[in-house]
Amino acid sequence: MPDSYDNFAGVTTQGDEVEIGAFKRVFLSDDGQFVLQRILEKCKFMETCENERDMALNNFAKDLIGIVYWDDTRKAVKMYQVLNFIRSKLKRRKDV
Repeated sequence: MPDSYDNFAGVTTQGDEVEIGAFKRVFLSDDGQFVLQRILEKCKFMETCENERDMALNNFAKDLIGIVYWDDTRKAVKMYQVLNFIRSKLKRRKDV
């Protein structure tokens, strides 16, 4: 894992930091958590990737989670929050 958020998300300007702050404010709100859940479902975050399109969507989902749950003081993703979010919001679809 990179030692700074700049390396992790490619942040290079103060404008990028403002944008990341907006992502956090939006996606960490109650409504934002619902929207994030739907985006991750559409990006096949909890599903097996069967082709390159699925892998691209899945990678986007991982990047989004990394942005939303990055802890700048510890220089790492807040994995406990990611796992809690997954447990509480994301459920694997049952094959019928």
